[in-house]
Amino acid sequence: MSIRYYEFGPFQIDKLNHALLRDGDTIPLKPKVFDTLLLLVENRERILDKDEMLRRLWPDTVVEESNLSQNVYLLRKALCEETEGAKYIETMPKRGYRFVGGVKEVEADALLSPELVVEEKLDRSLTESGRHPQWLRRPVLVVAVGFILVFGTGFGLYTWMTSRSKSTPRTTQIRSIAVLPFKPLEPSSQDESLGFGMADTLITRLSNLKPLIVRSTSSVRKFTSPNEDAVAAGRELNVDAVLDASIHRAGNQIRITWRLVDVSDGTALAAGIVDKPLDDPLALQDAVAAAVAQELKPQLTGEEKRLLAKRYTENSEAYRLCMLGRYHLTPRIEDWKKALDYFNAAVEKDPDYALAYAGLANAYISLVADSLLPKAEAIPKAKQAAMRALQLDDTLSEAHVASARIMTYYDWDWAGAEREFKRALELNTNSGEAHREYAAYLTNVGRSEQAIAEVKKARELDPLDLLTNFQVAWTLIGARRYDEAISESQKLTETLPNAHFWIGMALLGKGMNEQAIKEFEHVLSYSKTNPMFKASLAYAYAATGKREKAKNILAEFEKLFRQGQSSPYHIAMIYAGLGDKDQTFAWLEKAYSEHSRPLASGINVNPAWDGIRSDSRFENLRRRMGLVQ
Repeated sequence: MSIRYYEFGPFQIDKLNHALLRDGDTIPLKPKVFDTLLLLVENRERILDKDEMLRRLWPDTVVEESNLSQNVYLLRKALCEETEGAKYIETMPKRGYRFVGGVKEVEADALLSPELVVEEKLDRSLTESGRHPQWLRRPVLVVAVGFILVFGTGFGLYTWMTSRSKSTPRTTQIRSIAVLPFKPLEPSSQDESLGFGMADTLITRLSNLKPLIVRSTSSVRKFTSPNEDAVAAGRELNVDAVLDASIHRAGNQIRITWRLVDVSDGTALAAGIVDKPLDDPLALQDAVAAAVAQELKPQLTGEEKRLLAKRYTENSEAYRLCMLGRYHLTPRIEDWKKALDYFNAAVEKDPDYALAYAGLANAYISLVADSLLPKAEAIPKAKQAAMRALQLDDTLSEAHVASARIMTYYDWDWAGAEREFKRALELNTNSGEAHREYAAYLTNVGRSEQAIAEVKKARELDPLDLLTNFQVAWTLIGARRYDEAISESQKLTETLPNAHFWIGMALLGKGMNEQAIKEFEHVLSYSKTNPMFKASLAYAYAATGKREKAKNILAEFEKLFRQGQSSPYHIAMIYAGLGDKDQTFAWLEKAYSEHSRPLASGINVNPAWDGIRSDSRFENLRRRMGLVQ
């Protein structure tokens, strides 16, 4: 069992929560000052040379020796060496420092009461025999825990977590916060979907506290490592504070240990512990949300209290399945079918689960968009799910976004879609998803400047969301700001190869077709089957005189169309590149007759149509689509 605490004098070092405590109260230390203390304590048997300490504390940075001296000075002050006459850190002239205080090591298991240790042993035997409560027994169901958390962390930690720090009354105003995926106390029990699911639920609830800005689950998804640096994550997410939590199960209890960290200096603004029975995950998430909200905003309005305590289901198994569905709403297309299966299973368990229906609608829409499900099958189901979600809960912003997406891409009900987007933003003005999708709508209808404002707001709310960063590029292309689109996309290429597609599209707009070919060929080496990528490459081939290459891809698309597996929109693009206007409009008419999604999103934006925009047939098509008054 690893060491969890070091105790010396009246002090206690909590390694997991990166905190120094005195008699249960937290003592604020900057992260590097705490690291200095921990390094000294863990090497207390020997003298630490200054060079070694500088190398270990600042491994990737060259710093002056004065930085180390300042850290030691701050430590001595925090440990009250001068005021109380205690001696913990000894200076070794011309060499370094040594920790000389008597230290007691405390293991995690030692923090459990004897009764809980017995319960934990019994719990392990129950795990082996498969006799856990039904909602926890299944392979992934640990996600069902909803918000599972630690029950064995000790009286010292408990005292610290359940009381406000007497030494540092909070003056920091928290305007923005990120809730990181919850982490297990024991790294060996890491379950990424569990930690994500618990954070997702808390994010949903805290988003009801106005005017607090809460980063979305898509933005915090990447921070699942058990050793994640909460302060570094907060700085990357550009927030004032981070909610960092760990989970542990002991016997029939679950414990969540959480702390609210000031990103500016790494100090703990508040902290707490929540314990609940293992078989009541929904009560656990209620308690955690209430405890954290109390610290963020002590004076809640009646409406905020109601929304904070709102449960979308009372069925623990349905909740587990919905959380799994939301966990699989990733940028990886292959995950979307899993999400669909989980949402369907969730509404089977609870036919009145509005949040699961909203997820179901969005999953169907996205699967059609990426040609993974036929439109004729999926869109009616998406409409039905969105309608059911709104019937159950008209205040659910996500359901209004799903409804608006259907109206935009498949019904071409532009006025109805805008009403739905505005309603979604009225309900949750801090929804990055709603701002992003509204920006896409505004781009589609040709309101470029409004679209740019919306997509910038979306990125401000969710700076790390992949779909939002893609939408930034498409919005700039729609505004014909090609150089900006290229610049924005180039920032993403290292981690997101698909960003090369947006660079290629912007190059097409600039008439740099040879360079666009290189970008499209590059992105197709990663996404070989994406029809939009392949059609754009064929267009660029045709536009640069590589007609045979273009015709080979055209023949492939026409064969797929006869099999019901290709959109006429992509075929029209290739004919436009080949300069055959009659065939271009013939295939655009086919796309119009089947209300093709790419026609709705590309007719006003795609540079491939620039050569035919002056044709009266093009304007007539836009008028019939409702895009020209």
